[in-house]
Amino acid sequence: MTNSPAAPGTAATDAGPEAVTAALARITAGVMKVEPQDLAPDANLVHCGLGSLEIMRVVGALRRAGIAAGVRELATEPTLEAWTRHLLEGQSAAEVTARLA
Repeated sequence: MTNSPAAPGTAATDAGPEAVTAALARITAGVMKVEPQDLAPDANLVHCGLGSLEIMRVVGALRRAGIAAGVRELATEPTLEAWTRHLLEGQSAAEVTARLA
């Protein structure tokens, strides 16, 4: 069996909440200038150095990807797990992951 590229959209249809959390970790780590693996899903990101300006940058990245997100929602519970739950309200993991790819 060869490793051929998946058809467009097939990877996203297999996506679960973990894929959304991983995508959020990549975005947040880029804003914070750390490695994604340094951000535990349940870690309080404010305690890890995420400030209000960085939250605004994460929200901007999400909005550019077509995902509705607000600073207040993200700042209220600043963990990747909470953000994943918030983004999955009314959207599938496949939809969110596809937009963040």
